[in-house]
Amino acid sequence: FILTHLEHILQEWEKFAITLVPASQKANQLMLRDDVKSILQTIAADLALPESDQHQAEKSKGKHPEKHTSAAAHGTERLASGFSLVAVMAEYRALRASVTRLWEEAHTKKPQPASAFNDLIRFNEAIDQAISESVESFSNAKEHQSRVFDTILSTSPDLSYTFDLKGRFAYANRALIELLGIALDKIVGKNFFDLDFSSAAVLQGQITQVIRTKKQARGEISFKAAGAEEEFFDFTFVPVLTKRGRVEAIVGTARNVTERKALEEINWHKANYDLLTGLPNRLLLTERLGQTMAASKRHKRYSALMFMDLDNFKPINDTHGHFVGDLLLIQVAQRITSCIREEDMV
Repeated sequence: FILTHLEHILQEWEKFAITLVPASQKANQLMLRDDVKSILQTIAADLALPESDQHQAEKSKGKHPEKHTSAAAHGTERLASGFSLVAVMAEYRALRASVTRLWEEAHTKKPQPASAFNDLIRFNEAIDQAISESVESFSNAKEHQSRVFDTILSTSPDLSYTFDLKGRFAYANRALIELLGIALDKIVGKNFFDLDFSSAAVLQGQITQVIRTKKQARGEISFKAAGAEEEFFDFTFVPVLTKRGRVEAIVGTARNVTERKALEEINWHKANYDLLTGLPNRLLLTERLGQTMAASKRHKRYSALMFMDLDNFKPINDTHGHFVGDLLLIQVAQRITSCIREEDMV
């Protein structure tokens, strides 16, 4: 009956099962249909074989002597396709209902021997076995996936964490635990205020904004652990959305950018300060002169600009060498700097 009505059964199954397909797998509906077709063919082949009393007893207890590899593959593939375990179970319910309804319609018009009802019982046992194997493979693959991700997160140098909708930590990876120097059970359930973060107000505000707007947020904060130097982190908060678009959690990551900021500071200093005297160079002078002129105009006050020339500098270089000339420039820079106010610039 299954093989004869295979196409009709699949059409019946599709009417309901199509509602379970994740949006990302809409284009692969034919592949998903072929998976179910393979399961039905496996069940049909099993029903075509004679069944001993021992096999019947084992199946009634859910202990099928042989594995349905198609059902096991089904569970693994459904996880990879983004199905939930509930959706996988619903698929089998739809399949069972389709076969049972069509079988009843075909057999209610004339009396059937007891063996026909026995076949229906065997079909339900086969479906139960397929469900068991599919769920087992789904769960095993899910656990494997979880172990892989846990390993990735625990060994990552970046901070990884999640929050509930009240802005409290729900998870923290090893890098964050080591940074805070606090056990995981002392972090979970706490917010940034509870953990005495200096930027707690900013961070909790960002989380609230992500929940409200459903958009990710980025920023930079500094953090100073007890007995350690101040460090800087780039952070990202991303909303986790349900299929209906509701925020159910917040995922966060942070990367230590202390070395990068230090390098940027060094490069900025090199670009804006004279390497010999340590004074601002022409680039920084131009920038600050523009700011000073704008401030003078805004506040209607004067600002002074003075040019100084160093007489007879060339003969010193020519007579005593550039090394002595450099020492003279350094000395002049220090003397002039000692004579100005803090807000002035040489």
